[in-house]
Amino acid sequence: MKSLYLLCLLPLVSAQHAHGDMVDAPLPAFNATGEEPMSYALYSPNKGLFYLHVLFMVIAFWILMPIGIMLGIAKSSLHVPIQILSFCTAMVGFFFAKLYGHSTPHMYSGNSHHTLGWILFALLIVQVAVGIVRKIANAVGQSTDCGYQQVEHIHLMNSASMISSCQSNASLNEEGIEEESESPDFLPEEKPSITMNLYQRISPYIPKAIKNAFIAVAYNRFTKTICRYYHSVVGRTFVVLIFIQTLSGMVVYHGVCRSWEVLGCIAHLIKGGIFFFYGILTFGRYFGAFADRGWAWNNIEGGSSYSFEMIEVCLIFTYGITNTWMEHFGNDSSWNHKDFEHASLAFMWWWCGLIGILVESRSLRQLMRSRVMNLNNQVSDNGQDDSQSYSMNPFPAITVFMTGISMGNHHQETQYSSNIHFLWGLLLSCAAVCRFITYLTLYRMPPSTRLPSRPPSELVGAFFLIAGSILFMASNSGTMLWLRRNSVDSMFLMNVCVALTSMTLSYVAVLQLLKAWAERRELLKKRM
Repeated sequence: MKSLYLLCLLPLVSAQHAHGDMVDAPLPAFNATGEEPMSYALYSPNKGLFYLHVLFMVIAFWILMPIGIMLGIAKSSLHVPIQILSFCTAMVGFFFAKLYGHSTPHMYSGNSHHTLGWILFALLIVQVAVGIVRKIANAVGQSTDCGYQQVEHIHLMNSASMISSCQSNASLNEEGIEEESESPDFLPEEKPSITMNLYQRISPYIPKAIKNAFIAVAYNRFTKTICRYYHSVVGRTFVVLIFIQTLSGMVVYHGVCRSWEVLGCIAHLIKGGIFFFYGILTFGRYFGAFADRGWAWNNIEGGSSYSFEMIEVCLIFTYGITNTWMEHFGNDSSWNHKDFEHASLAFMWWWCGLIGILVESRSLRQLMRSRVMNLNNQVSDNGQDDSQSYSMNPFPAITVFMTGISMGNHHQETQYSSNIHFLWGLLLSCAAVCRFITYLTLYRMPPSTRLPSRPPSELVGAFFLIAGSILFMASNSGTMLWLRRNSVDSMFLMNVCVALTSMTLSYVAVLQLLKAWAERRELLKKRM
């Protein structure tokens, strides 16, 4: 196994020795010619406002909001107060951002961080408004299900027994979906929500016509279905939007990636960001996320109708077929060597994703089995149960492995940039090797229980993916120039990358544990 691993990494090692012959020319000091624009990082006045902006935004978007999202997934009663606190903290951070922006000159043409900030806050305000609408719809729906006349009678008679009887007829989950109870006689009594208590207090003083009109407006298909899906999808999308906004802020603050260089920076940040979240999802699967769908390397009946590997190959195919035509943007219409290198990489992803989809297709396997082998429909031609939700499709790992080898040999103009490309190419290839080890382990000892099997190779692979993605994002030309000017060598950068990777994994682990705690807390509350 070690021999195979060394043989696979031999092209990367040879490429590194070849790059070692290159010698970088010394860089002049910043603005030595007097023509380079100033950056916010080098502008000293009003730094206190900037630091306050960063502090409140980190608290709001990197601490409170992810906690609130996890509590929402766990259907915890703490979800709403945490998200309200996050919104208020973000507004304070936004206030300091406006103060800093108006007290400093504009130093970055086409400031995307400013534009994205307005879009993010518009979405945040809409998200809060939709959340309030959903809460009102839930309260109105709960009162309607129990009987409008019963609610008035409950309030007038103050009968706790009738409240318990009404609430035992239907249970309302966090998403506002009514589910019939299998054994209503044994359901624990639940206290009415704050919204429901408020409605019961003011209900006797509102004319009946106004009540009926309010119910018609607040409880309909739009508030029950559309608002629910919007709130759920956008709430999870905020994680990606915050990540993008953070990266744009770092780019603008340090003044890198100006003019046409911004296209190369965007390409590196998008591709590196994909591997970053891929590593987080891999770590989440190791920790037990998506176990109810059978995506945590476990065996579960009635899981997802498609495997996680199908999602991987579909994303690979989509990325490849779109980026094949998007790898040549700039002010020069002629194609150079790097353009062909980038387009060929996307072309590789296109066809690796397609063959991965064909291999992963259960319909295709069943068709070939019934046409050629004429076997029982429950057993596939490779001895793998078609109903299981985990797969041993090698093409996602092959694609990542070959990407790492290709980028380790990617031609660069400086030795420093070549070293960085070699390092993150090596890390991605190591992550792919870890996935192959997982397949070998599961092939010999398939999971037999609902519990996540937690292959250690997946944990190591997640670490390599995140570390490689951080270096990938940092290897754009603008950031490389900034690092060289600040005398940041590849060893120091690698050490910082490993530290950031460990911080990311710790951060995700804490969020996963918080979600598990919230689910257990809600379960204990129902049993009390």
